[in-house]
Amino acid sequence: MQVHSTMCQARRVRVLTQPSFFGGADDLRRAFTDRVGPDRTVRNDRFIWDYWHIPRQYTYLRTVALNAIAPSLLGRFTEALQAWGLANLGTDRVTHPWLSYYVEGCHQALHSDVVQGIWSYVYSLTPWEDRAFTGGETLLASSLLLDYWSTFDPMLSTESSELVERIPALYDQLTVFDSRLPHGVAVVEGTRDPVKARVALHGWFHDPVPTMRGELDLEATASVVEGLRAAARRERERYGPILGTSTWRLHIEPDGSVSEVLAVVDNLVPGGPGAGDPTDVVEAERSVLADAVFERRDGPSELILPLEG
Repeated sequence: MQVHSTMCQARRVRVLTQPSFFGGADDLRRAFTDRVGPDRTVRNDRFIWDYWHIPRQYTYLRTVALNAIAPSLLGRFTEALQAWGLANLGTDRVTHPWLSYYVEGCHQALHSDVVQGIWSYVYSLTPWEDRAFTGGETLLASSLLLDYWSTFDPMLSTESSELVERIPALYDQLTVFDSRLPHGVAVVEGTRDPVKARVALHGWFHDPVPTMRGELDLEATASVVEGLRAAARRERERYGPILGTSTWRLHIEPDGSVSEVLAVVDNLVPGGPGAGDPTDVVEAERSVLADAVFERRDGPSELILPLEG
C-alpha cells in the first residue's frame, strides 16, 4: 500500500492507494462490459444508466452498482472494502457502491464531499495501461494549493502539476482520500466507446464509531469511553481550531490497563488562525488514552475509538 502523504507517528493521511485490491476484478469488469458492449438485443438490464449532467460541474454516466452486478459478487467486493476499511481507517461502515463510466467529454470539476462520508473511495475497472483516451485521472487539490499563501514565494511561479495531484485510475486499484479535499476527474477525450471508457466503482466510508471486541462491551464501558472522549476534546481545545478526526485502536489487558495505543489514521488539519500543530494534538490524545483504566475481565479486549473536534 502506498501512502500519499508525509507519514508521521500520527499516520496523517490525505490519500491512500491499494493496488491489486480485489480478486474478483475481472468478474466485475465482465459484468460491466455485459451491460455496455455491442448487443442488438433488447434487455431490461441494459437500460440502467443515468446520464448525469450538471453544467460546468459533472458529466458522466452512472448507476447503482446492484443494477449491473450480481449481489453475490458485489457482496464480496463490499466485504473486501469493509475489511480494508477496518484495518486502515478504523471503520467498516461503507456505502453501497455506484458504478460509473466516462467517455468523450465526461468529467467531474473540483468539488468536495462533506456529508456523504469521511473518506471517499474509487475502485478502478479501467484497463489503464491499454486505454484509448487521455484524462480520466482522479484529481486532488495539492497541499500547496490548499495552503498557498503560507508558502508563497514571489520569485517562483507555479503550474497545474504543483497545484493539482493527478492519480492514475490503474486497473484493480482502490484509491481512498479525505472527502473534504477538493477533488474531481480529469476530462476524458479520445473515445465514445463505453467498453474503452474510464470505469469505476465509488462511494464513501462513513465516520468511524466506537467499537469494542473481546471480553468488554461498549454498554458496560460507556462511562469510561465518554470520559476519554471528553478528556481528549479538552486537550484538543488547548491547541486552537483543529479540524478532523483521529481514530485509535486500544489493546486492553484483562486487568483493565491499556497496553497498546495505536493511531490507526487521522486527517487533522489546522482550522484557522492560532491553530497548533496537529501532531502535538495527536500526542496529547495518545497520553490521555494510555492512562485509561477499564474494568477487569477474564481476557483481553480491543477498542476502536474515534476522536472528533
